[in-house]
Amino acid sequence: PAPQIPSSSDMGKDVKPKDPKAKPQASAQPEEPFKNANPGDTATTKGLFDDGVVQAFEDAGFPEDHTMSNLKLFLGTLACVLALVAQFWPHPLKPMPFPESRPLLMICCATYFAISFALQAIAVFIEKETILYTKPPAEASPFHSALKGYRIKVSTRLPRFSLDYTLRINLVDGKGVENEGEETILKLTDYFEENGTFHEDFFMEDIDAIIAELGNPNKKAQ
Repeated sequence: PAPQIPSSSDMGKDVKPKDPKAKPQASAQPEEPFKNANPGDTATTKGLFDDGVVQAFEDAGFPEDHTMSNLKLFLGTLACVLALVAQFWPHPLKPMPFPESRPLLMICCATYFAISFALQAIAVFIEKETILYTKPPAEASPFHSALKGYRIKVSTRLPRFSLDYTLRINLVDGKGVENEGEETILKLTDYFEENGTFHEDFFMEDIDAIIAELGNPNKKAQ
């Protein structure tokens, strides 16, 4: 049988009864509505959780490291430039005719395929399931003294039709050496109601608690 998503009554929220004599407050601000998602849509659900994880690390004072993203953008831009060169060299209005352009086309095509292979290799062998690389914590971060000189690598996994969201955190020292890291499995049923309402506050509380454990000195040696 398919697993059941709990309703709001099962999620531990305390609901206070309304006082029938209480007068409505006209100046009260409407509460921000909960986010809605289909837990069966694995890609959307994982993206929702991943965004929350990234935001939690940023709020904790870990600036994102864009080095890998910038490298991929550079390689992608270079591939586009090569395609333009192959098509329009030496002048957009008067490109080199074929077969004179054959050597140029061969060079551009070979380089283009090499770049495509490099991008695929980065995704498969380096990034894998990584969603975030951070820089060492900022000076204003509560983790600055405990994790000074350490970067964070965050990976996540949510298999199709699964209710287990796996969060893996690795510490990376100044030499680029990763520790073994630690995995935490979070259940979708703890954050979603049966109607698709996502309790982001519950999720962020659990992520903040996981991040707080990074300040433990024993984590560096694991």
